Amino acid sequence: MTETEMGTPGFEAALDRLAEIVSRIEGEPLELDESLALFEEGVRLLRGAGATLADAETRIRRLVEEADGAVRLEDGPANP
Repeated sequence: MTETEMGTPGFEAALDRLAEIVSRIEGEPLELDESLALFEEGVRLLRGAGATLADAETRIRRLVEEADGAVRLEDGPANP
């Protein structure tokens, strides 16, 4: 099941929504409750996007090119 199917936006969708939220908060006068709701949504999206980036970084760090040029995915940090 993908992130979108589980109700969590994908990384790009989260960034797009964050841009919309920033534009709304910066661009037009809003009621306090609406501003807070948008801010809370933005924090949730930011945390999710940060977790996605952290997961991607972990996967990239595990990707190791071997001496023969083959690429493999390691379970842990590479040992030099």
